[in-house]
Amino acid sequence: MLREFMDVLDFLDDARNGAAAFAALLPDGPHVVEITPFESDIGKTDFIKILFPGKNGKSGGGDARTTGIIGSNGGLRLPGPYPGLASDADGCVVGLSCALALARKHHRDQQLAGDVLISTHICQQAHPVPHDPFPFVMSPLPSSEKHPRLVDERMDAILTPETCKGNKMASHLGFAVTPPVREGFILRLHETILHAMEMVTGKPAAVFPITMQDVTPYELGVHHICGMVLPSIFSTAPVIGVPLVTEIQTHPSATGTQQPMVLESAARFCLEVATGFGNGDYHFHYPGDFEGMVEAFGAVRGWQRIAKND
Repeated sequence: MLREFMDVLDFLDDARNGAAAFAALLPDGPHVVEITPFESDIGKTDFIKILFPGKNGKSGGGDARTTGIIGSNGGLRLPGPYPGLASDADGCVVGLSCALALARKHHRDQQLAGDVLISTHICQQAHPVPHDPFPFVMSPLPSSEKHPRLVDERMDAILTPETCKGNKMASHLGFAVTPPVREGFILRLHETILHAMEMVTGKPAAVFPITMQDVTPYELGVHHICGMVLPSIFSTAPVIGVPLVTEIQTHPSATGTQQPMVLESAARFCLEVATGFGNGDYHFHYPGDFEGMVEAFGAVRGWQRIAKND
């Protein structure tokens, strides 16, 4: 997938490019593209969803499970004297690389069993907001409005690649995975996900630690390491974050930080999981874990109802 990564990186590096131009970049195929522009007094962005139907996918009346891949990011670049793609662009790069690879696979009659739904947004002009230890790169709309646009009820499980380099929680150059989060519960990772990571990287699996703070809305005001599991607030599907990490702390707005082999392997991992999940071979968490937690403790979605204003 290195070619797809390089093509996407070159595409996004042109600040004039948005969702419509990316859709035109895809080869013809059965995929369905949905584009929703957003603009406010502090900026604009394009939300894009691309559904790739599977051989036995639900979009065609089948029963294979649907994988969602959300390329999470605040924005691709900031105004100022450093015009390149920011580190925060990583999630969008991985998500769109997956989309380009799937489109090319379909063109070669390499169709997966289950549907795959890619969702991200292309914000070519973001803005910084204070955060410890480094400012976040933010889109022109808050998380409580952005993430509901990124998730989709058709997703049976969600992978969320996102840059997460401004901390000391995982000190290696590569990507990691978080424990799955489902409706507020942080659950046990299934061994099939760890196996997929080991096979893709050729290295031991790396699990990124998250806390209860990370599964609450930004608007509550508590500290967040990252936003990669925030889609769980707006979905009943299990969510696994795929953080892109480094050996040293890296500013989210730093330019020149895209590591080709790291982002390529993260994208390859997402597609490998999507393949196995659609085939019924891979699982995000163990059967009974979620149901057992709900039975023992009841639902813990109070903050999620606040976030969704229901």
